[in-house]
Amino acid sequence: MYLSNLEINSRSSKAANWITNPYKIHQRLCMGFEKQKSESMNPDFLYRVEENFKQAGEPKPRILVLSNVSPLWDNAFNGEEFLKGKPQILNLNLDNFIEEDRSFRFSLKANPTKKIKNYRLLFKEELKDFPEKESREYREKYREGKLKLEKLIQTISKEQREKLPSKRVGIYKDYEQVDWLKRKGELSGFEILNLQFDKGEKEKVSKKKNMKILHELDLLQVHFTGILRVTNTEAFKKAYTQGIGSGKAFGCGMLMLAPA
Repeated sequence: MYLSNLEINSRSSKAANWITNPYKIHQRLCMGFEKQKSESMNPDFLYRVEENFKQAGEPKPRILVLSNVSPLWDNAFNGEEFLKGKPQILNLNLDNFIEEDRSFRFSLKANPTKKIKNYRLLFKEELKDFPEKESREYREKYREGKLKLEKLIQTISKEQREKLPSKRVGIYKDYEQVDWLKRKGELSGFEILNLQFDKGEKEKVSKKKNMKILHELDLLQVHFTGILRVTNTEAFKKAYTQGIGSGKAFGCGMLMLAPA
């Protein structure tokens, strides 16, 4: 595995705009792996944006990238003013530091989600006047529609329920976010010994072309920190290299570790 440190050129307005757009960040980072693609190798990476990172008290915004192949960053950034200096690339041997029963301080920016049945598909006509998402402007209308949907759900047969497709939604209650992380830990070979986190806020992430919005979604990002203990080495390595949870294309899921 390879860990890249891309220091952002904080004096560049172009870089300042780029670092706030996950679509453009992911698109640019992908360019660093295009030439490594082959029938036997499919480059994959996780990344994490740290806009407020400081070193010796000095602001040094950066992007960290964890990849299964060595990136060719010149292909992505040559001639651009996004970065300050040459990217630093560290070759990681996971066997040298990941071992069972070892504890780490960790930091994880995650997108906690769950799948629910998309009941609105059955009641498009009945709910056409009610917004699907809550907002300040239409809060009362949204809550009215939510109550109506709950009553309509009670009329659904078991067969209808089983045939309905699911959709992925964010987890916003703090105790559910903690439960989500603990479940991920059980599947990923670690247990939480100490935990702090912010509940996170959802933000609009937009993909634009010629000033027109092509796609827009709500992204919830929660920052978990604390101490974990490795309980299953192979499962933990898989989680470390492949990420935890969804939203990886938007900078979520990359687990940062330090000796406890």
